[in-house]
Amino acid sequence: MRKILCLGLVAGLAQGAAAQQFGGNPPSLKWQQINTDTVRVIFPRGLEAQGRRVADVTSFISRYHRASIGPMQRKISIVLQTQTMQSNGYVQLAPFRSEFYLTPPPATSSVGSLNWLDQLAIHEYRHVLQNANFRKGLSKAGSIVFGQLGQAALTNIAVPDWFWEGDAVVTETALSTQGRGRLPAFFDGFRALELAGKDYSYMRIRNGSYRRFTPDHYATGYLMTSYGRLQHGVDFWKGVTDDAVRYRRLFYPFSQSLKHRTGKNAAAFFRAALGSYSANWPKTSAQPADTLTPMTGAVTNYKFVYPAEDKGWIVSKSDYKHITAFFHIDAQGKETRIAAPGIGFDDYFHYRNGRLAWTEARFDARWGWRDYSIVKVLDRHTGATHTLRHERRCFSPSFSPDGNTLAVVAVTEAQTYRLEVLDATTGAIRQTLPNPENWYYTYPQFTPDGSALVSAVRDGAGRMGLIRQSLADGQVAVLVPFAVRSLGQTVVDGQTAYFTAGYGDADNIFAVPLAGGDVKQLTQRPNGVNHLAVSGDRLVYSEFTAEGYKLLSSPVAPASISARNAWLQPDFGEGGDILDKVPARNLEARKYAKTTGFFNFHSWLPRIDDPDYGWYLYGENVLANTQTILGASWNTNENSPEVSADFIYGGWFPLLRGGADYRAQRKLDVNDTIRVEWNELDAYAGLSIPLNLSGGKYYRYLTGGADYHVVTRTRSGDSKYRFRDDNIQYVDASLAFSNSRLRARQHIFSHFAQSLSLRYRRAVNGVPAEQFTGGLSLYLPGAAPTHSLVLQGAYQQRDTMFRYAFTDNFVYARGYEKPPLYKHIYKLGANYHFPLWYPDWGFANLLYFMRVRANVFYDYSAARNYRQVRDVTYASVGGELFADTKLGNVLPFSFGVRYSRLLNDDPIDPSRTGRFEFILPLQQLFAN
Repeated sequence: MRKILCLGLVAGLAQGAAAQQFGGNPPSLKWQQINTDTVRVIFPRGLEAQGRRVADVTSFISRYHRASIGPMQRKISIVLQTQTMQSNGYVQLAPFRSEFYLTPPPATSSVGSLNWLDQLAIHEYRHVLQNANFRKGLSKAGSIVFGQLGQAALTNIAVPDWFWEGDAVVTETALSTQGRGRLPAFFDGFRALELAGKDYSYMRIRNGSYRRFTPDHYATGYLMTSYGRLQHGVDFWKGVTDDAVRYRRLFYPFSQSLKHRTGKNAAAFFRAALGSYSANWPKTSAQPADTLTPMTGAVTNYKFVYPAEDKGWIVSKSDYKHITAFFHIDAQGKETRIAAPGIGFDDYFHYRNGRLAWTEARFDARWGWRDYSIVKVLDRHTGATHTLRHERRCFSPSFSPDGNTLAVVAVTEAQTYRLEVLDATTGAIRQTLPNPENWYYTYPQFTPDGSALVSAVRDGAGRMGLIRQSLADGQVAVLVPFAVRSLGQTVVDGQTAYFTAGYGDADNIFAVPLAGGDVKQLTQRPNGVNHLAVSGDRLVYSEFTAEGYKLLSSPVAPASISARNAWLQPDFGEGGDILDKVPARNLEARKYAKTTGFFNFHSWLPRIDDPDYGWYLYGENVLANTQTILGASWNTNENSPEVSADFIYGGWFPLLRGGADYRAQRKLDVNDTIRVEWNELDAYAGLSIPLNLSGGKYYRYLTGGADYHVVTRTRSGDSKYRFRDDNIQYVDASLAFSNSRLRARQHIFSHFAQSLSLRYRRAVNGVPAEQFTGGLSLYLPGAAPTHSLVLQGAYQQRDTMFRYAFTDNFVYARGYEKPPLYKHIYKLGANYHFPLWYPDWGFANLLYFMRVRANVFYDYSAARNYRQVRDVTYASVGGELFADTKLGNVLPFSFGVRYSRLLNDDPIDPSRTGRFEFILPLQQLFAN
């Protein structure tokens, strides 16, 4: 496999690039555009209002609110994706583009209640301005020399990931009434560490851990960037990033700029920022509570708790060694596993009268941007699980008191929202409640008599309220007035609605009568409270700690309503909320042709695949359905040049591809006196069909394809040798299938997975050339939850005429060289992988060790020697030691060492009995 040189690799750090789906939209989708001097917003027909809003908000920000990052702007294309239920957005270089996933997140505690489209526009457009203003100095030189990937590589080395996201979160907070900087739950992670007295280093916070909880780079970035703004002014980060991307200080340019401007390097600046915030946080609880789940030292999350019939509890539980599952906890604290949910867009589930309901994701087999959800129902009495018919776009199912119906939050591709009442057996829609305001519902619950639904809702202005909506006539009663605050899960017990909300500095539990009345606060905890249940006169809830969400219990008793302190109401000097100031310009929407920017070359990069060294030009269009690569290289072994072109089109059901590779003056020394020199042209065309068959607890992918190659060889120079076969036409067919169960954080491999690959190549114009290669890997659980047993098998068969030789990709028994003169070969292997140590240690912000793990293996291989007409055995046993690390606090990288003890003679060196090898999986770094 060709590998891009170092510069191209680090471009993988460009934010969001991995999120892109190539060829993910069906050809039936009709695209429109709103084109301004600031952005081109591209969206499916029918989303004109959303397209205009994005164009208006981003243009307003570009005109009035880019000074704090720099004066430069650059026009970008923003694609609105409406067919996915994922809630996300990103900006990338190579090519310079952005995508917004328009389905809002089901919960609000972590991202807030702002209009989702507005929040995406503010947050993601800040990334656009970052990229535009970071093209300076050495980073600009990298852009000129290597294109957009060059800029991405150098700016992501210079500017840490926490700044990219922290600065964007500051911007969404500065330019709106909310933003994550005003959400109490956004600080739960750091507050939990403070309450537990855990003082983690800057490197540990940046890199994370396989065994300890660490806040993510969004929270870390907000603490540091907001502190910088508040302490040093609105323009502070503009100067720091200007220094960094120019590489005014070559080593650690960002940290050195901080040191120069503030006297603190990045680690000291983090410590100061955390200290500034933690001074506002309580160190102890204002209200005692009983702990229902153990503090074991391991990160374990208990979420979404419900009272069981035996005075126990039904909860969702996960930890770093096990995937999420539903558990029953009895009155004595004994835990019994019920079942595990599958892949989903929402981790919510509901329990009532012995039955559990949740949603799972389903994916369109071919079109990656099209997905759905299904409702699953499990009966604890029978142990049976069934799927409600009908794929739909819904979240958060909730049983009615009699168990005959389920309420779900439904979302359409046109971005309209509604409550649907489903038959709990068939899934048929019994009722759709009116929603003229297009509120977005959160975790609806039936009233005890089943006559109404209670739900927190978000309006288009980003305010939340709690409502009761009648099933008889759809009439709405507002129980908690709309305001800019986040409301979480709701539970209805008797004639009272209980809910979590962020009124003060931390999320707590509140109550309001179903008939209407005053809101009362019932808990006063120092950190975020979520996932509540009511049992008699007791509240049970999840509170976030340094060991994850733990279940606590306290009496149902009023407490004084907490006030929000100034640290959650920052003023960043941007003038405040802009969303009601943005003028609606009623911009014209026009057709967007799918052929626009068909090639769109964005980067030119070196490649190294020793002995080949080359330079290649890369292109991809904005809709991500065409890719182009043009290049030239030099083979140092043969001193021969090569030019090539490759193209792939993903806009139809099969991916269509084609290309050509021409290499001149290839050379081969037959013996001491005879040299063969020739020119070779390999032209090909083909197709492949990538299918996503994921569902339940398994990610499944199936890809089949075939290419037709025409290889032409002609004599070159003064070569006297003439090829017997100067024209070879062959078919290259392949099939790949993988099936992988969900993994927990510490799992080295999936506990149950299979990977199958088959490849067959055969000449079709009379030349005796043929090769078949197949491989199968089975992944099984080991003796401990973090161990893995991996069994492997491989087989290869080829012709022995060698009038044309296909590339050999067979993986031979470890420790041996390639066996000579074989017709067919097979290999069996057994591996046992297990962790040894979780160091959570690094040095110089260059290399951070997260895990050290080992593998013991046995390989057995037999090859059929066609000249000796016998099978030759190659077996080995040995061990491997790996270090899973982070390079530069960002890039995951694993490397190791292997010792193979040979149990048979090595065909190349019969005297060798063992072999040491360094394992450097460069595909992690240099990949194409």
